[in-house]
Amino acid sequence: MAGHAVLDMWEELPTDLPVEQPLPQHTVLLDKDGKEFARIYSENRIGVRQDQVSAAFKETLIATEDARFYEHNGVDPYGVVRAVLHNAANEDVQGASTITQQLVQNILINNARNGTEELVAAGDTYNAKVREAKYAIALEKQLSKEEILTRYMNAVYFGNTAYGVEAAARIYFSTTAAKLDHVQSALLVGMLKAPVELDPFDNPEAATERRNTVLTVLERRGVLTAAEAQAAREAPLGLKHGSVPSSCGDSRYPFYCEIVREEILTNKAFGATPEKRQELFALGGLTLTTALDPKAANAAQAAVEKALGNGSRAALGVAVVEPGTGRITAIAQNREWGKGKGKTQVVYAKQAFQVGSAMKPIVLATALSQGIPASTRFRADGPYRAPDMDNPRGGFINYNNRDYGVINAYAAIRSSVNVYFIRLIERAGVVNTAKMARKLGISSIPVDQLTGREASLALGAYEVTPLEMAGAYAAFMSGGTVCDPVAVTKAVRNETREKLAVPDPNCRRAIDKKVADTVADTLKEPFKRRGTLGQLGRPDGREVGAKTGTTNDFAANWIVGGTPQAMAAVWLGDPRGGAEYPLTTLRAYGRTFQDLTGSEVAGPVWKDTMEGALKGEKKVRLPNPD
Repeated sequence: MAGHAVLDMWEELPTDLPVEQPLPQHTVLLDKDGKEFARIYSENRIGVRQDQVSAAFKETLIATEDARFYEHNGVDPYGVVRAVLHNAANEDVQGASTITQQLVQNILINNARNGTEELVAAGDTYNAKVREAKYAIALEKQLSKEEILTRYMNAVYFGNTAYGVEAAARIYFSTTAAKLDHVQSALLVGMLKAPVELDPFDNPEAATERRNTVLTVLERRGVLTAAEAQAAREAPLGLKHGSVPSSCGDSRYPFYCEIVREEILTNKAFGATPEKRQELFALGGLTLTTALDPKAANAAQAAVEKALGNGSRAALGVAVVEPGTGRITAIAQNREWGKGKGKTQVVYAKQAFQVGSAMKPIVLATALSQGIPASTRFRADGPYRAPDMDNPRGGFINYNNRDYGVINAYAAIRSSVNVYFIRLIERAGVVNTAKMARKLGISSIPVDQLTGREASLALGAYEVTPLEMAGAYAAFMSGGTVCDPVAVTKAVRNETREKLAVPDPNCRRAIDKKVADTVADTLKEPFKRRGTLGQLGRPDGREVGAKTGTTNDFAANWIVGGTPQAMAAVWLGDPRGGAEYPLTTLRAYGRTFQDLTGSEVAGPVWKDTMEGALKGEKKVRLPNPD
């Protein structure tokens, strides 16, 4: 009766282990040329095939952990009897779990679906051990011995954030699993018993003693001769502390890496729900090719550090995109990645700030789309009070209260004339301008909340991100094509080489080509002799278009511009708040500036970025205007 009861209980135990659920692994980020620049992961695990692990490690693992691995069917009855007899006669407790049973524990720990599986994973009770044995026997029917061994080697924890033999080989010996010898393997296998207590970096004596015990086992099993084992026991630990890049903080391009991480967690290409995207991110095991252009990124980073260094109270944020594709080719800022003084994990290129006069070309695009030509002339003196608009105290004035007389849009862009664009937005309409900004990919302006009286929209009173500004101006260089900014261009599962969906830039014709070409043509004006960028000059003599921006009371500076090949937006301000900490006095380029405008610091950063990004590239002219 007891036998029948036990058999009934055994038959009722579950066998459906989630073996197909992969263990968390690295996601590798590549630049556009296929070179790795970052790894992001929830667990430091690098999956390897069995042929990528040395024979020495496999021999050591099996001899120490499960000598009858190739003979039993998941549970070793001889091992169980041996452990029972030993434990009855000795104070120290001996385990009897096979490699298959240990793999079961790892699978359950990573995929526990209920309280029972959590208890089985812990393996502390008799019933838990029985369930573990049932799972192990079932697993041996599902997978071959080689598959079980490979999964186990990739699953186990070796301490110091190293999951799996490949990460362990890199962390402890700065080598790969394929190159591990018996001495190194004995140290790693010995650590499986207690990864923290036997940490060779913190407890070298205990780690050495345990390693030598494993070497003695190898001698007893005939893996090593007596002479080889003795020489191995006398050998030093041979540690060579290595590392595996740990997320964005260890990347040369940490802020671009963060852009990719956010894209994985927010773009529906990586999962229909936030939970699915989080699961994909946590499991990893992907190789993502991105649009990162090292040439552009290095130039942008060098430019911001040349201007302000990393210790300035002011910050520079740079975003570079490719017109016509939406690909984000560079992100840079003058801050170190991390937490603490002078560090941040905030990507300024994705933060919204008032844009100042950089909004004026969007007003012009709105007018052009309504048939109001760039030749339209307005009197551009001040102060000017728009009759049906909200006016500041004293009315709208130009920079330094200058009177420009009667001018057209070309002259107004050249000198960034405020009053001209207030008059122009009167004609084109505030709400229409906000809708045009929305068409150009700017989502932060609250179109539905506008009354139509907010003339200050023309002067950049609303906040926009550098990435959105770069994308909007890119439309002027690409014949009116607007694309959503994207970082990831290709995604592949590391184990199966399966191609996955990537974010769609959703490129579409947002404005008429004639409108875009005309705006692009006006953006050449600031580089003329009397223009706002006349002293700065064009990058590498190229034909370019750009517009500066300075917000009220010098709260922030901008410049946005480029060519049909690259578009860059540069923001300069104090991250604590431009209104409280304006750019009235700032140390940059080794000297002190007063009442900064967009051409003095942001301008040179933009120029250096463009010259680096386009170095070696063909000089392309801007589109011809209508």
